[in-house]
Amino acid sequence: MLKRKSSGPERETAKKQKYSPKKDVLDLNNLDFNYTYSLKEYKLIMKHLKVHSNYELVNGKIIPIQYTPIANEAVVHEIARQLGNWNIKYQQNGLVTTSQGGFNFSNSNKQKIRAPDIAFTPMETCLSLDDNQLWSFKGQPFTPNFVVEVANLENNALEKIIDTKIKKDYFAMNTSVKLGWLIDPKNCVIWVYKRNKHNQPYRYKHKWEDLDGGDILPRFTLKLTRIENIVSQNLEEEKSDDEGDKCSYCNKIFTNVHEIIKHLEKEHT
Repeated sequence: MLKRKSSGPERETAKKQKYSPKKDVLDLNNLDFNYTYSLKEYKLIMKHLKVHSNYELVNGKIIPIQYTPIANEAVVHEIARQLGNWNIKYQQNGLVTTSQGGFNFSNSNKQKIRAPDIAFTPMETCLSLDDNQLWSFKGQPFTPNFVVEVANLENNALEKIIDTKIKKDYFAMNTSVKLGWLIDPKNCVIWVYKRNKHNQPYRYKHKWEDLDGGDILPRFTLKLTRIENIVSQNLEEEKSDDEGDKCSYCNKIFTNVHEIIKHLEKEHT
């Protein structure tokens, strides 16, 4: 028996069904970075990846975050350490996060899960978060008020990508970000990002000198000497330079912020 030959419209329908991009089963071992994933699929991927990696979700696309050289990551840690010490010393009670901490920078119906190298979320925002916001990406999106990216800006294409991410995502109209730093420790370059009176982001080049947090991070100053020691591998100088904080009442010296806080509470309050 001869099979009836499919007509034109039928062949087109069959072709569409055959090559439909819809995924009935999520294959965790063969991720398709051209496919648009839902937030539910994204969470399953993050949960079941055999090798722990860092990914961002931007408009349904999974964007791999490349591993960075050890010196770059050490600088990220140093900035986060100084920010964390300031957070405790001046009782800001906010949250300091690094590139494992994601935020939803969505400015439309599609989610943009981005993870800045360093971010600070103030206490007022933290106190308003519910369990869904704290432990998942459900609920009302929220963002930090301060972000930092650390990168080698010798690559002009990379600088353009990061600059666009900061301006278009971090400083989108509906986010809380008010201050951003783009730091290249290898080439001693600093770009500072702020908002103008129309709430639009702009940036300016800052001298390679200690950075003041201004009104966004009151009394916080990023000391670049520590970062320079990491880049130059002058670790001995970094250790000897760590004189610690001095109690303003009895001049006792402490090398740990937690210790001086306990000392003040016990001896001077």
